[in-house]
Amino acid sequence: MYGSIAICFGRSGDTLGKRICGILGVEPEPVEFVQFSNGNLMVNFIGGTVREKDVFVIQSGERSLFQDKLQAYRTVSGDIFEMLQMIYAIKDSAGRITAVTPYFPYARSDKKDKPRIAITAKMMFDLIAAVKANRVLTMTLHCPQSQGFSDIPVDQLYAQGTFRDEILTLGRERLAFVAPDSGSILANDALAIHVSRAMREAGGNPDIVTGYVKKVRLDDTENPHVKTVEGVDDLTGRTVIMCDDEILSGKSLVLSARTAAARGATEIYAFVTHGVMSGQAVKIIEESPLTRLYITDTIEFDQTAAEEVNGGPLKKIRTISVAPVFAEAIQRTHTGQSLSSLFL
Repeated sequence: MYGSIAICFGRSGDTLGKRICGILGVEPEPVEFVQFSNGNLMVNFIGGTVREKDVFVIQSGERSLFQDKLQAYRTVSGDIFEMLQMIYAIKDSAGRITAVTPYFPYARSDKKDKPRIAITAKMMFDLIAAVKANRVLTMTLHCPQSQGFSDIPVDQLYAQGTFRDEILTLGRERLAFVAPDSGSILANDALAIHVSRAMREAGGNPDIVTGYVKKVRLDDTENPHVKTVEGVDDLTGRTVIMCDDEILSGKSLVLSARTAAARGATEIYAFVTHGVMSGQAVKIIEESPLTRLYITDTIEFDQTAAEEVNGGPLKKIRTISVAPVFAEAIQRTHTGQSLSSLFL
């Protein structure tokens, strides 16, 4: 058993970190970040000791691309180095260190599909282990198998429980869970099963079908070609639910929404764990057939900057917090309890 829980966070984990601390009733460890004129960074733990404590270092490996990146730390690489330096600064005193990466850095770089490129997700796990972290706690990796890259234990959390609860508040029973691509079929099917189960337990009578949008990507651009919807011929009168791990440009999700709308869907709700939302993504979403897009706070979403891009208030994009999931996982990790009941 380690000492008491200690939580600290970098500047891309600030909002979620504060929410987690509020739930756990823990004051965050004060950290000072000094940026020198040559771009170098110094991390200084200016509070009390963390000796023998169970320390959780929270830092997301991505930012909303709306945020100002004129300062070095506001880049993905800067945030990664900030996290590594925080861990390395306390490695000799902390009892145990868990790197909490709500969005794992370079999670999409999980394979070698071209000659002479790096499998950067593997490199990230190596770097975290190299600075003497003991564990990794993350959410919805792009490829779950990439946990096998790590030489230290990895716990992967999911937002599906949060999504399920939000779907139940919609009050719809005639649903179609349509995966926006083949890679998200399992997540959508699992979500459909648990939503149906929860509805039946509450005395409802759900009418649920599942399918997926078959798309083809001819290259690495963000412009996929929709081929067809597999498994569902007619969506007339149904509320469509789409679940995915990440949204970048929004083009792929909007194409899927248009396909569902063309097949008669009355409402289309998308639930995406990591809302990177680059470029004109918010404008594309606001002008799409989507009824609403839900994203989580694994990546901090800059509402003001997003509204500037959109040219007005956002009507379709909502952020829901996964802080309760992380708080529960941190508490259970600290006390040595199983995390399996947090998974759907």
